[in-house]
Amino acid sequence: MLLRPIITAAFTVGIAVLAATPAAAQAGESGYAPVGKWLVSTVWADNEVFGYCAATINNGKADFRIGTDGRSWQIGTPYYGKKRKVEAYYGFGAAAEVAELSAEGDGWASMPIDRDQLNAFRSAPSFSFAIVNAENTWDLRGAGPAIDKTLECARNRGVPRTVQAAPPPPPAVRTGRNCPAPGSVRSKNSNRALNVTFFNATNMPLDIVWIGFDGTWKKYQTVGPNKVVKQQTYASHPWIAVDARGNCHGGVMIPDPNFRGETPEEQFQIWD
Repeated sequence: MLLRPIITAAFTVGIAVLAATPAAAQAGESGYAPVGKWLVSTVWADNEVFGYCAATINNGKADFRIGTDGRSWQIGTPYYGKKRKVEAYYGFGAAAEVAELSAEGDGWASMPIDRDQLNAFRSAPSFSFAIVNAENTWDLRGAGPAIDKTLECARNRGVPRTVQAAPPPPPAVRTGRNCPAPGSVRSKNSNRALNVTFFNATNMPLDIVWIGFDGTWKKYQTVGPNKVVKQQTYASHPWIAVDARGNCHGGVMIPDPNFRGETPEEQFQIWD
């Protein structure tokens, strides 16, 4: 079925500055918050006018993005052809339905979705796009919270509430050994999205914890002994590794936006 063109003017302007990958976010895009394996970001139009917010996930080959300006929703995937209208197959599982995607020559093809389709992204296990004989499938686990955070971002016009005003210090709490004092470390707003890996070189499982804009901690993953996990994040966003007793290992880990190494992404090795 063909989808109804329910897209606003502001959203149309915003879609023209979509980045090709999260690791190559353009100057018109800034980080809002990571949500599991999804990255929520703000896309700005000319003169720093709010365009829309989007949640992006990468399957190792290509990005998939769900975005909104607060009124309508749209999905997009990379496309580098010359056609302005692209026939594609899509589906929650197999790519079986037909749709016409719009391509603005910015490296993306996109289409609007309705509320029923948006709700399907919350419950379906996967989603596929087939464009020009190339099919990609993305794991939709965590899409519900990412969609909620994207809508929050749009309602805040792209600016995290915690950075709109100086946040109050978090309540005094007792932290474990080698952990930063409450409120002493916070995330800063960044437009540099990237991937990092955490290698647990200890003999115990560790929680990988993000320190938010207000200094609060939020667990994202658990990594077993001598195991590695990948995480999408932003430069200047601090992470810590916490054991079951609340003690920290490896210090505060902050991704370097200028990282150049033998591996595709920066790796943090966590020792006792």
